[in-house]
Amino acid sequence: MTGRIDTADFPREVRALARAAPEFRPVIARHGTPAFWRRPEGIETLVRIILEQQVSLVAAGTLYRRIRAELGGISARRLVAAGPEQLHRLGMTRQKARYCHGLGEAVQGRRLSFAALSRAGDEEALEMLTELPGVGPWTAGAYVMAAMRRRDVWPPGDLALERAIRRLLPDSDSAELARSGARWRPRRAVAARLLWHYYRAEIVA
Repeated sequence: MTGRIDTADFPREVRALARAAPEFRPVIARHGTPAFWRRPEGIETLVRIILEQQVSLVAAGTLYRRIRAELGGISARRLVAAGPEQLHRLGMTRQKARYCHGLGEAVQGRRLSFAALSRAGDEEALEMLTELPGVGPWTAGAYVMAAMRRRDVWPPGDLALERAIRRLLPDSDSAELARSGARWRPRRAVAARLLWHYYRAEIVA
């Protein structure tokens, strides 16, 4: 079993997870298999995930599009040239402006290579990302799962996942499961996608 999944693999991975984790069977029966979504590897996606920290996806998406339009695109060079103050004026918090500017500097200074990141194993990739200021375990996990399409990674502490776990498995330690996703190894990313599917369909619908 390789570490990367894609659109063609995903339904098979969902079926395999449901055989091992029966709590997902009613979710699939009621709501079907979610579409397999992904994001491109690179600095644009990592910036967008940083913007999504502790805000809604809608708000983060609006801000991302504004910044991309104002800068003429998002790249290491443009982030460094803009500097933290301009990024803040465009709508980032001061903290996220520093993080995104620092990310641009790390790429320009070759302290972060997305090509090397793509070749790394899961744990190595997570470590490479979390060495960057502002990239904690949630951000790193979300990037490796969505952009690198790895099967057994998890965005620890995701609030939507915790709410979904609490509803789906009321007798579990939902906080611990949201931290590790350990119950669903070696398909934690598949479980996360199903839990988000359940959350959208039954909790915030």
